[in-house]
Amino acid sequence: MANVSGTADHPAERSNPMRPFGIERRLFCVFGIIVTLAGCGQPEPRGEAPATTVRFDLPADPGTLDPLFAHVDANSVEGQVARLAFEPFIDIDAGGRSIPVLLRRIPTVANGDLSHDGRVITYRLRRDVHWQDGPPVTASDVLFTLGAIVDTRNPVRSREGYDRIVKAERIDDYTVRITLRSPWAPAVATIFSYGSAPQYVLPAHLLRGHENLAQDAFGAHPVGDGPYRFVRWDRGERLIYAANPTYWRGRPRAARLELHIVPDPGTNLTLLRSGSIDWNLIAPAQQAALADQRDLAYAVAPLALVAGIAINTTHPPLNDVRVRRALAASIDRAGISRKITYGRYPPIDTAQPLTSWAHDPGAHLPRYDPAAADALLDAAGWKRGPDGMRARAGRSLAFTYVQFPETTTGVRVATVVQSELAARGIAITIKSISNAQLFLPAAQGGTLARGAFDLAYVPWPMGADPDDSFLLSCAGAANYMRWCDPTLDVLERAAIGTPDRVGRAWLYARIARRVAAAVPIIYLFNPAYVYAYRQRLHGFAPNAFLPTWNADAWTMAGK
Repeated sequence: MANVSGTADHPAERSNPMRPFGIERRLFCVFGIIVTLAGCGQPEPRGEAPATTVRFDLPADPGTLDPLFAHVDANSVEGQVARLAFEPFIDIDAGGRSIPVLLRRIPTVANGDLSHDGRVITYRLRRDVHWQDGPPVTASDVLFTLGAIVDTRNPVRSREGYDRIVKAERIDDYTVRITLRSPWAPAVATIFSYGSAPQYVLPAHLLRGHENLAQDAFGAHPVGDGPYRFVRWDRGERLIYAANPTYWRGRPRAARLELHIVPDPGTNLTLLRSGSIDWNLIAPAQQAALADQRDLAYAVAPLALVAGIAINTTHPPLNDVRVRRALAASIDRAGISRKITYGRYPPIDTAQPLTSWAHDPGAHLPRYDPAAADALLDAAGWKRGPDGMRARAGRSLAFTYVQFPETTTGVRVATVVQSELAARGIAITIKSISNAQLFLPAAQGGTLARGAFDLAYVPWPMGADPDDSFLLSCAGAANYMRWCDPTLDVLERAAIGTPDRVGRAWLYARIARRVAAAVPIIYLFNPAYVYAYRQRLHGFAPNAFLPTWNADAWTMAGK
């Protein structure tokens, strides 16, 4: 797939036989999806905005600005940037309420846009949303992007959900109907919204006809439909965005955004103190250092994210559940929450955030119990030597623990874990790897994807739906533990195929308890991120997924 051109009567469209969605109003079956196309229009003029600039930092340079190929990392770097320029079908506000954005309304059974069996979904697009270069966002763009996602030539992070679509139809220029192979409960909350690997609708008139989207210039010069348009990218230093004058909600109040690439948390803190940036994520331990900054305010956002220690179960003896349970019993997770995060990041025992309706309070990892940990290790044959460290058959019980330096909290957690495991006779070598390197795909040398670790500190962003199969199923894209439980896979399939919330919650409770017993992950906490921002920055209200979701509402008072 991956052909690009302008409108349906563009010469490139007529001549390119590889074009899956290239002829207007005709039907094609490509990669298992049936699609049709729509036309174009002109943008509406908008009013002027005051010349203000909002400055903030990113902990890493994006790998791409094309959301089709965005990597999901601990800081959602590419997600933060993508949301500035692109609109989702559905957003989530700071209070957790779903908001239709690119859609006129959220599909439900009650309004007729969701079939009773959950297999057919009708999406009704807003008619006043335009691409930043002029044409309207239409069904043509939706169908083109669906094809790009499922095209196996495009190295997208995940096709989960999109690969379940067996038919996608253009009803009219602003209406698309999709049919799923089977009921998939996360569909409405996931497709072109906050899934485990979020996607956005792309401009078909710019990308249709291009053979290699992953290497396309669009990845460095995107054109979106969101509140801010891309201006420039000084690699490794900064990105500049300007207010989109044709934005459907009206021109954003801040005329310019400056995003500086600053990986070091200490430098970020210094820039915040000096007034060089207007907001930044801070670790709970850093907030005390800002007590003398009278011009700062704080926003706390409970996240749809869980952080924990991934255990590589393919590395013996980590394939022994006794050893994994001993590791969990050796770590004082409540103490980590209390001493390192000052209670801001409450302990958790499952993949479901504490605010999720699928969270099961009855699921529990092995509690902190050094004596129980010692007993488990002894039973597994790992005995203490004269130096207090454990070994079996001449082999020391030693592991490599991977963490990334861009997180102050994660660095402090690594030190505590190393100390607590050493007290149980387990030697830990801490290896620091950049956030970007840690989360890259295996083909690009990503540490997690290649399994080049024993233990790893990983924050897992969750979607708006509680589907956690991407993390826990045998073939899950984020199953860095390489743990496989066929029974759990059956439960996961049942959970995404069950339409009612009560039934799904029961299934996720069974999943959580099964995982807690096997311990492929030592869940640590469900963070509530703390953002420090200038008091004159109005409208800053991060949600559970991104701090940039409502950037169009930001404004700097007094400028």
